[in-house]
Amino acid sequence: MNRPLRIVIPGGTGQVGELLAVHWLKAGHDVVVLTRGGRSSGRTVTWDGKTRGAWCAEIEGADVVVNLAGRSVSCRYTPENLRQMMDSRVDSTRVVGEAIAAATKPPKVWLQMSTATIYAHRFDGQCPADC
Repeated sequence: MNRPLRIVIPGGTGQVGELLAVHWLKAGHDVVVLTRGGRSSGRTVTWDGKTRGAWCAEIEGADVVVNLAGRSVSCRYTPENLRQMMDSRVDSTRVVGEAIAAATKPPKVWLQMSTATIYAHRFDGQCPADC
């Protein structure tokens, strides 16, 4: 491919999203981060992670969507926090899917990625089971 890609990252203000945004920006791609208010190296567009809105225009004609959206897992795992973590991942996946389904020129690639675990920040090897 000889042209820059347009990559949309819902929830791209977290650790993984920021690493991806910086990498793809350095490679010359157009990166759009859908955020509820966080900062990013890419161009940011506001969304609520639950409902379709003006942000859907970013999906139209995008090459890639990488959905990383979800409530922060950096908290105590109380029943309420666990519910919010699950709901935020289900809601964002549903609404991203709706936006892609409604696009006249949908992205060719949609990568869905969620986690509910915090891992140690390390580059020296695998994360041990207790990190």
